[in-house]
Amino acid sequence: MKILITAGGTREPIDRVRYISNGSTGATGAALADALHERGHDVHVLRGTGAMTPRTAVPTAVFTSAEDLAAQLRTRLASGDFSAVIMAAAVADYRPAKVHAGKLDSAADAMVLNLVRVPKILPQLRGFSPQPLRVIGFKLTAGADVATRREAVARQFAEGGVDAVVHNDLDEIETATGHPFRLFQAADAEPVNLAGVCELATALAKWLEAAR
Repeated sequence: MKILITAGGTREPIDRVRYISNGSTGATGAALADALHERGHDVHVLRGTGAMTPRTAVPTAVFTSAEDLAAQLRTRLASGDFSAVIMAAAVADYRPAKVHAGKLDSAADAMVLNLVRVPKILPQLRGFSPQPLRVIGFKLTAGADVATRREAVARQFAEGGVDAVVHNDLDEIETATGHPFRLFQAADAEPVNLAGVCELATALAKWLEAAR
C-alpha cells in the first residue's frame, strides 16, 4: 500500500526571519514511517522544517507553512497513487494576517500581531485525490478530561474528511511511559488504547490492510 505521512510543525511567517510555530518534533510521524516501511508498505513523508527524519530510506520532502503543506499534498495526491494519508503534522490554527516584506524592527517595546484562521487541510484531502483515499487525522489535547477529549475527537470527525482519528494528550506524553495513543474509528466508538508508536503502527497497518 502506498501511504503518505505528514510529520512535524508548520512555520507561519511574520517577516523574512521570524515565524509562528509549535513544539512538534515530528518524532511520531518519523517512527510511523519506519514501522510501516518495515511492514512492506510504500511510504512517503512530508516533514516540517527541522523535524525528525525517518531512519529508513523512505522518500522525504520538507514543507514550511500550512499553505505550502497543502500545496504539496495536493500535488502528490493528484497522481491517484496513494491509498492513505496519515496526517500526523501539527498544522497551525492561525497565521499572521500580513507578512512583513523585510525584517521588523526589534527596538520596539511591544509588537501586536493580527492573526487569522488557517484553512483546515484535513477536510480537503479526499478532494485532492482522483481515487478513494483513507485519511487518518491526529488530535492533541493538553491536560484534558475524558469528556473534553471525546469532544475534540468528535469535532474532528464532524469537520469531515477523516476515517479514523488518533488522539493523545500532552500531559500523558510528558509523564507516561510508552507515549499512549487512542485510535478512534468513529466519533461514538470506544477507542483502541495503544502503548507507543510501534503498537500504533501495527494497529493502523492492520486497519488499512483490512479496509483495502
